[in-house]
Amino acid sequence: MPREQDRADTRFPAMDDSDHHDGGQDGGQNDGKGGGRGEIRDGGALPAGADQAHRLTADELAFLLRDPMLRAREAERAAKSNRSRTERRAADPAYAERLRAGDRERQRRRRLRDSIGRSEPPEPVAADLPDLTVAQAEARLTDHLDGSLSAQAAQLRGRPDRIRLYAEAFVAYRILSAGGVRPTRGALAALLKSRFGRTVTPSQVQKLRDHVEGFAMAGGPWAMASPHPSGTARTRSTRKADTDSHAPRPPRP
Repeated sequence: MPREQDRADTRFPAMDDSDHHDGGQDGGQNDGKGGGRGEIRDGGALPAGADQAHRLTADELAFLLRDPMLRAREAERAAKSNRSRTERRAADPAYAERLRAGDRERQRRRRLRDSIGRSEPPEPVAADLPDLTVAQAEARLTDHLDGSLSAQAAQLRGRPDRIRLYAEAFVAYRILSAGGVRPTRGALAALLKSRFGRTVTPSQVQKLRDHVEGFAMAGGPWAMASPHPSGTARTRSTRKADTDSHAPRPPRP
């Protein structure tokens, strides 16, 4: 049976002097040439994060490595999609209105983002309208159009349904502007629907509001009546007098 010391010598052979010498020589070379992990052999130390500053992002690499033919095909598909959308927009009014509604919504969101941190703008002031019924507003507008020589008046004279709609919008506008604030398009459209059974699109209600305010300006059929020179308030005793007050004067030769 081998002795305990022999078994130990077999498992762990003794190291001679040459082993010690080689290890020390290698260690000296590594210490002299490596200089530690944070150094460069050719020069000074590399600043932290310097390699990250010049590294391209994944999107930049994907853009640079894209096939030119692929870019051309993508541009062709985009142009074809734009042409198709334009043709459908011209042929389908409902589709065109959805596109406009989407554009308005994006603009509204952009305005909301831009308004963050800013002071609230003052609320727009409503036009000052006289107290008229739908029939009275319609009669005034009819008189005004009969005495006007503009192309718009000539077009509206043959559209009694449109004149009636303007008169209804006048009454709705006046009800909503009781507090002196300009009615919103949504509130005006809702009141036209509930009170008169009119269904209008956002673009139509915008034009209605603009026309009501335009006819309420000085010289228009729905302008506030100024005091009569005799001291009595001017009334609609005859339709001829009201027509003369709002009709434009013909040019003198």
